[in-house]
Amino acid sequence: MTAGSTSSGGASGAALVITVTCAIVYFFDGLVHTILGPLAPDFARDLNLGGTLLGPIFSANLIGQCIGLVLFPPIAARYGDRWTIALTLAGFGLAQSASGMVSTGNELFWARLVTGLFLGGCLPSCLAMVTAAAPEQRRGLAITALFTGYGLGAALAGIAAVIFSRLGGWRPAMIAIGLMCLVFAVAAAVLLRRAPGPAPKAAPGRAPSPVTLIAPRYRLGTLMLWLVFICMLTISYCLSSWLPLLLVRSGYDSDFASLALSIFSFGGIAAALLVGILIDRFGAYRVLTAFLVVAALLFPAAAATIGGGSALALQAVLALCGFFALGAYGGVNVVLAGFYPSVLRSTGIGWAKSVGRIGTVAAPVLIGIQLEAGLPEPTILASFAIPALLAGFALIVIARFTTAVEVTDGASPSARQES
Repeated sequence: MTAGSTSSGGASGAALVITVTCAIVYFFDGLVHTILGPLAPDFARDLNLGGTLLGPIFSANLIGQCIGLVLFPPIAARYGDRWTIALTLAGFGLAQSASGMVSTGNELFWARLVTGLFLGGCLPSCLAMVTAAAPEQRRGLAITALFTGYGLGAALAGIAAVIFSRLGGWRPAMIAIGLMCLVFAVAAAVLLRRAPGPAPKAAPGRAPSPVTLIAPRYRLGTLMLWLVFICMLTISYCLSSWLPLLLVRSGYDSDFASLALSIFSFGGIAAALLVGILIDRFGAYRVLTAFLVVAALLFPAAAATIGGGSALALQAVLALCGFFALGAYGGVNVVLAGFYPSVLRSTGIGWAKSVGRIGTVAAPVLIGIQLEAGLPEPTILASFAIPALLAGFALIVIARFTTAVEVTDGASPSARQES
């Protein structure tokens, strides 16, 4: 075996360790975000919370993530992604454990907000580390594999809630997840030692300024990436929250609605690895634009199936909606991770994902207004075609009119123009 092949094998092994480690972080994200729903009746009864108090508690994690997504990337740029991940995981674990020890709704709100803050702080560093470590020809697969962690965590949250309901309820669930995060923080610090050497630094002693994201070289791409993430998070988070209610209001029973949501989510998990392979083979922009166009066609098809087709047909169409829409969401992270140079990557990722949370806040309000106005549920479901098309348009703009991309369809736009 030659020295070159040994080095290549070692690099591939390190990339695998980093990808799996960071995917576990995303697993905790999916688990913590989703398990709150099944646990809600338990803690609402225990803490004497009315329906109006549950909304802020559900939003607290996302609010904290918005803060963490912009607060920690400059810290990561200065002190390194590895230690940022380890320290934010430890903070996340402590706050998550504290969530199981609260005695009032206000205390639970603040514990959830701090949990989200630390969780949001480590996610950009995970994506940045996987992007830097993955071999170029497998980068798309590595990044989309990272996001299967979130899907698996979300899919297993319901099962975990059932198990913990028999082991003492919501408090043991919160504390156990927090303790697992604390243990994993130590493991992550050890496992991520295999990361490649440090990225180029900004000016000595200074982290890159977020203002750089809207410098002329990056401005159009940054704004389009923000639009992409507003649209994709609108689809992902809003359907995860509202799809069961839309189906129940359309006449389906709650068991069917819950099953339909699981089918939609598992469609996204099934797409995650395939879309990464397709991106590595055909390029991110071609694949993701095609996925989003198909998703935009499938949402009206699913709406037409409600009440007008069999339950099996509706489940099949929803599975395809999840496959193409959630698969595209995992894939757009390939574009995001490759758009900025290494020194700016964590900051760019953090801001895109934080701004994208606008969709998770505004869209539910719009859906509530539509329901109050008497808009038919199938029409609301069909309207998710709009953010899918907007995201596809933004990707086309990035591909055609920006030149800052560092990792794209095998070459930067500037390189393609020269060839």
